[in-house]
Amino acid sequence: MSHRWVLMKISRIIGLLAVVAFIVPMVSAAGIGNENDGVAGLLSQADGYGTREYFTITQGETDIHLQAVPAGISLLNIDLNWFTPDHSLKLEIYRPNGSLYGSYHDDSGGRLDGRIRVDINSPASGTWRLNVYGESVTETIPYILNCNAYV
Repeated sequence: MSHRWVLMKISRIIGLLAVVAFIVPMVSAAGIGNENDGVAGLLSQADGYGTREYFTITQGETDIHLQAVPAGISLLNIDLNWFTPDHSLKLEIYRPNGSLYGSYHDDSGGRLDGRIRVDINSPASGTWRLNVYGESVTETIPYILNCNAYV
């Protein structure tokens, strides 16, 4: 075998590994929360309950997430993070009775940072609905929806 042939094979293997390293995380992330199936359960934590879910969204798309809140919770903390102010998402929060709690944009916290944080004191028990809307998005972007409930 010649050196050239060995180098060509090594180059192909490295190229294949690079493609796999790039595609596998995208496919894995796309499988989490796709098809607007973002029903979040409760995960026990030392001081309360919480969920952290990873999703993707496109322009004009609305992802609906449900968050169960048990009785006796004193604070529900919602953190929507899409990592860059280059895009704009909108968060609408609905109480368990279906009424709108509030509608939030990136600048709701006083600065553009690709993040919306909302604290709800003494939230009603039941299932809260969180609508994430792709208000100004190019292509498909990832986001994290983190919900924590404290007793």
